Amino acid sequence: MAKVADVWGRFEAFTFSVFLFTLGYIQQAAANNVKTYAAAQIFYSAGATGLQILQQIFIADTSDLLNRAIVSTIPDIPYLLNVWIGPPIANSILKNLSWRWGYGIWAIILPVAYLPLALALSLNQRKASKMGILPPSPFVGKDWLYTLKSLWFEMDIFGLLLLLVGVALLLIPLTLGASAPGDWSNGSIIAMLVCGLVCLCVFPLWERNPRLAPRAFFPPHLFRSTTVIAGVLIAFFYFSKFDVSSD
Repeated sequence: MAKVADVWGRFEAFTFSVFLFTLGYIQQAAANNVKTYAAAQIFYSAGATGLQILQQIFIADTSDLLNRAIVSTIPDIPYLLNVWIGPPIANSILKNLSWRWGYGIWAIILPVAYLPLALALSLNQRKASKMGILPPSPFVGKDWLYTLKSLWFEMDIFGLLLLLVGVALLLIPLTLGASAPGDWSNGSIIAMLVCGLVCLCVFPLWERNPRLAPRAFFPPHLFRSTTVIAGVLIAFFYFSKFDVSSD
């Protein structure tokens, strides 16, 4: 989503995330079996994670470094209220409506709640365009082959695929092996682990090659910045603590 925001724009990225989020809620509300619900979780997770990332990007764009730490916590304020008002609302929905409306109402609330931000982003984008300070789209007036080639490098698609496949092929067999210890003798489990490790080993090599990844998802110079490394470590320990305490 961060790449989408950089290549296409903040308004487009927010709208795309809200669309995926809403689509996930609609599928969850309409699900009649586990497969449909599992598919809905893909869209739901992509939209939810995208919005969380884009909120921090928006805050970084609109705040100075001095106040960014406290401003970045503003999106978490509703959690202080949700823990108290969430259960009564959920019980009321289950009692008076159905569990489907527990998901369905958010397919209505979310797009409506997004409208003020969408309007602000759209108006400011149009204003910047009229003032001539909005960078022109690199795809205007280009053929589809040039557009695809540009997106391949701008989005670092192969690098993202290496990261995605590597993480997936590590987590899936670890989950299967933990749920059924006897599966560790299955050759496909071992094959997935090996392929996942290979992809993760190839990923940094791909990212460091300026010819293959001129717009790398993880630019090498960032790893030489102590500020970036400190931020990554803080995020790592924060989310580790959050997930461990949640479990």
